Amino acid sequence: MNIPDHFFYSQEEFFNNAVKTSYDRTYDGIVKHKYHLKEGNRGIIVIEKSGLKTELDYIYEKQNLYELIKIGDTIIKRKRTNSIAIKRNELDTIINLKFENIKGAELYSENNKYLNN
Repeated sequence: MNIPDHFFYSQEEFFNNAVKTSYDRTYDGIVKHKYHLKEGNRGIIVIEKSGLKTELDYIYEKQNLYELIKIGDTIIKRKRTNSIAIKRNELDTIINLKFENIKGAELYSENNKYLNN
C-alpha cells in the first residue's frame, strides 16, 4: 500500500515544504485560461510562453488572487522569491505581490528549515 508523503508531515511541515517548493520555482507567461477543479474547488491558471503551457495552482492563497488575475495578464515568478509580478496591458501597469513583506515573514523565513538548506 502506497501512503502519500504528506501523511508523514505535520501540518506545519507540509506547509513549510509547500513554501519551499514555491520559493524554488520560476515561471512566466501570458494567462491563456482559467478554470476550477471540482476537487476542492481549486482555481487553476494556465500560462503560456513560447508554446509551452504551465498550470499554476495557488491553493494556499486566498480565492481573491485567482479572481485578481485576468486572461491576457502576464505573470512572472522568479526563483528564490515568493513574490509574483502581474503585468496588465489594458491598464499599462505592473502589480507586484511581495509575500516577503508580510509581518513576521523574515522570522518565518529564518526558522523555516526548508528555506535554509
